[in-house]
Order: sequence, then structure tokens, then C-alpha cells
Amino acid sequence: MNRAVINSAGNTKRRTCISVRILALLSAFLVASDAFQPARAQPATDEYKVKAAFLFHFAQLVDWPAAALNATDQTISLCVFDDESRLQELQSTLEGKSVGTRTLHVRQLSQAQATQGCNILFLSHDESLRQAAVLRSLRGQPVLTVGETGNFLSDGGMIRLRLDEDKIRFDININAADSSRLKISSRLLMLATTVIRGGERDRRK
Repeated sequence: MNRAVINSAGNTKRRTCISVRILALLSAFLVASDAFQPARAQPATDEYKVKAAFLFHFAQLVDWPAAALNATDQTISLCVFDDESRLQELQSTLEGKSVGTRTLHVRQLSQAQATQGCNILFLSHDESLRQAAVLRSLRGQPVLTVGETGNFLSDGGMIRLRLDEDKIRFDININAADSSRLKISSRLLMLATTVIRGGERDRRK
């Protein structure tokens, strides 16, 4: 049999195994947090516990430049504005979680406060009015931006969470991540519904 065909089959099998393992890890975390239910059928509180679980796994599957991570306190800072209505759900689900050798910390930003020191910034629908300005200010900065609005990726955001047929799915703008020197794992790209790369949209599911 042609060796290229064998290698192609082997690579496909490995990609499938990786995808299954990541999905299993995500499912296990969601079950442990009592959040693994169809999001639209639940109260908004439970929906955001599920979204918090996604944020946790994004933190595990993204690499930051070494200089972007605090070398003294070993934390990863997930920032939200202090008027964020889902702050409590995010804090209760994420605060203190281990991401490799680091600890995830949910940090509140005041309206006038700079985002310096943030590793991840979450902007919910509630932050739509400030979204474009905030994303402009972060262009080129090593901050993983995650949001919910329909124009989040076109405004320069990196990962958009959305509801689709009672399930939470996500889309990735790899261009924005690359310009900020963030490396998104190929395993995470495989699980995205759509990946924007260059001027093309690669719809996976």
C-alpha cells in the first residue's frame, strides 16, 4: 500500500483520538460543576457556568509569550469589568482552578482601569457598548479575548461563544490571536465550529 495513504490514515486516526480525549476532558469538567445540560433550557446562571468551563479549557489550550505571564505569583488573570452581570458565576466556577502550574484568578476591572496584567478578557453581551473600543485598545497585546456578540470576531476578538440549537459552540479568529503572539492549540482549533484564517472562514461542523 502507498506509504502516503498509510500516513494519512494514521494522522486522521490520531486527530480523531485527540478530539475525543479533549471532548472527554471537557465533559468531565462540566459534569463535575453540575453544568452539563442544554444551555437554553436552563436558567442563565447555569448557562454561564458552562461558559466558564469553556473559558477554563481555553486557558489550558492557549500558549502566551513568556513575558506576558507573571513570573512571581504564578497566576493567570481572567479579567471582567466590575459591572459584569455574570461575575458571580464566573468567580464561583473559575477562581482558584489550576492551569498547569498556575492558578486562575478572576480579576475585576473598573471602567477606567487599564487591562494591563490581564491574560484573558471576557466580554459578555452586557459589554457590547464598550466592546469595539476595548478590542481596539488590545490589538497586538498578548491578551486572549473571549466574547459573545455577533460582531465580536469582526471587531477583532479571538474566540466567540454562542448558543446554537441548545448547545454552546465557539468560533475562533486565528488572525487576531496570531497578531497578538498567542498560540492556540491545534486541539482547540479542531473543536471550533468555525475558524477564520486569513480571509477565509473554515466551517468545521
